[in-house]
Amino acid sequence: MLSLFARHIVSNFPVLRTNVLSSSVLTSSAFVATRRTFFTTRRIQLPVAASKSASTKTTKKKTTKKTPATKAAPKKVKATTEAKSKPKSTAISKKTVERPPPKRVPKSEQPPSRPPNAYLLYFSKLVQERRGDIKSTMDTQDMAKKAAVTWNNFTLAEKQPYYNEVEVLKKQYEEKLDDYWKTATPKTVRKINARRKHDGRNKIHRPHQENDYKRPKGPFFRFIEMFRRSDDGRAIQEAGTTATGRGAVNVARVAGERWRAMSASDKAPYVDAYQKAHNDWQANHPSKSISASASS
Repeated sequence: MLSLFARHIVSNFPVLRTNVLSSSVLTSSAFVATRRTFFTTRRIQLPVAASKSASTKTTKKKTTKKTPATKAAPKKVKATTEAKSKPKSTAISKKTVERPPPKRVPKSEQPPSRPPNAYLLYFSKLVQERRGDIKSTMDTQDMAKKAAVTWNNFTLAEKQPYYNEVEVLKKQYEEKLDDYWKTATPKTVRKINARRKHDGRNKIHRPHQENDYKRPKGPFFRFIEMFRRSDDGRAIQEAGTTATGRGAVNVARVAGERWRAMSASDKAPYVDAYQKAHNDWQANHPSKSISASASS
């Protein structure tokens, strides 16, 4: 049945009135979508087919969005597997390229070792004297700690015998080194340097022939050598690093200050020694004799 308001609207339009009254097609169900009441207005319902099509479209969009994500996952896995497989190939190639370390050269064919300093010389003698008391590495460490304390408490007079012995050892070392370079072959030097490079040490180099005719040191450098061996110089070296710098830097600084404060008569012995050494160098220098014969 139609509502009163709908009948009123139909009655105002003759065409609709005849169609509604004559046919039974237009019933109350035909105006369900446009039916009005005194309380609310019924909303128009969408067809069922339209909702299905919309749902299919949304599902298609969702599936299209999900498909690239599912395809991208195996690509990442492939990339990771390739990245992992590469180091294996490089590791294998490195193993094949690695060469055996160079052989050690016998000690008889190596250059002589440098002499120890004064403290190491004192400690080596102490170890030889108390060899029976040393039974483990801990005993050696304890002995080294005690030796360092006693060495620091020594006076310069007590250390002087060790300094003198070090100077003698240095001269012997220089003589042995000169004899070694006279007999060492280039092949032996290459073998030694290859092994030292493998061990992370510096290479040895054959001295130049001109080193036999070195220029003599000047007066100031002669004074520095004397000052370094004096009691004041050794005290500065034993003090170690201070606020002004390292021990060697402090020795050079103090020596320079004292050299500038010296008079000409105080500098005369160093100047005379340099003049004499320079005259000998000019007489024995090979280039000097060659130039003199060429001029004649």
